[in-house]
Amino acid sequence: MERRVWLNHWFSTAYHIINMIREDAYFRVVGSGADAHRVYRAVCDEWHEEPPWRDGRQYVNFCLEFCASRKIDVFVPQRGLQDICGRLADFEKAGVRVLLEADYGLVSTLNDKAATYEFFRGTKREGQAAEAAGAGETLARHLPPYRVVNDAAGFRAAYAELKRPDNRLCLKFSRDVGAASFRVIDDRLERDLALAVGAKISYAAAERILANMGSFPDLMVMPYLTGREVSVDCLKNPGGDIFIPRFKSGGRLETIEYDEEIIEICENIQKRLAFEQPYNIQFKYHDGLPYLLEINARMSGGLHLSYAGTKINIPNIAVNRLIGINKKAVWDKTGSAVSYVETPVVLSRPRR
Repeated sequence: MERRVWLNHWFSTAYHIINMIREDAYFRVVGSGADAHRVYRAVCDEWHEEPPWRDGRQYVNFCLEFCASRKIDVFVPQRGLQDICGRLADFEKAGVRVLLEADYGLVSTLNDKAATYEFFRGTKREGQAAEAAGAGETLARHLPPYRVVNDAAGFRAAYAELKRPDNRLCLKFSRDVGAASFRVIDDRLERDLALAVGAKISYAAAERILANMGSFPDLMVMPYLTGREVSVDCLKNPGGDIFIPRFKSGGRLETIEYDEEIIEICENIQKRLAFEQPYNIQFKYHDGLPYLLEINARMSGGLHLSYAGTKINIPNIAVNRLIGINKKAVWDKTGSAVSYVETPVVLSRPRR
């Protein structure tokens, strides 16, 4: 029996996730996005453009109407996760299964990087998930020092407190997607134009911009972590939870390494979160210690690399579970090295 799966406004690597879901011929994939040139359109059975984003409530209403009109069985969201999570009961009433955790408090917390750190330190802000109490025992030593600021004066104070001769600091908004606001503060930019590449900014420029903004949403100031980045794709599994750590080289090479310390941290996080659906944990090393960057309550954009290195098809397993089909996932913890190449994809051809 055909099952219709909808992915809304995903990253370009949804191209691979869709192919992984369609390993079973009974899945028909419906894709949507803000424009007609999103690359994963090429592997969708149907494609639809989404209306411009206005607010969360309107967007969820659009999603519900879309599911009804397109007869969607399974919804795999990326855009609007927190708003969709808050109204999962409406999707359930409509007979739509959603690949998203049902705990609105946790999803909201993880959508805010500062709130995530507070959660695992055992501190708690108003409206945060009640499970925060005592969580600090799990991850305290793996959380970097940081300060949350809302104006230029707070930024100056945080910088003065955290800056040392042997480190650089960085900043990012607590609610950020794709590291759009992430900047490394590097005063060498004032002296060398050749260094003005990537996500860098001088202290003077950052202070000026923040002063011009007046007040702003929570901004995190913290030491810049200089070691390797690790992305861990996570899946609850009856035969033992699965954690696939991808160590990033800075280029296109990623190595799947089952580091005992990383696995133990992930196991403790899963005990605290008790997630049923796939999710992703990001770490970065500094002076030999892995520090938590963030936890995403969704599948990662690099999940296809984990699949290439392990043959564990997380999207396919997860979507099948939602429709009542339980596939076994065998995790043998064999390491591997994976990379990727650019592939041209034709999205449209001129009409003749």
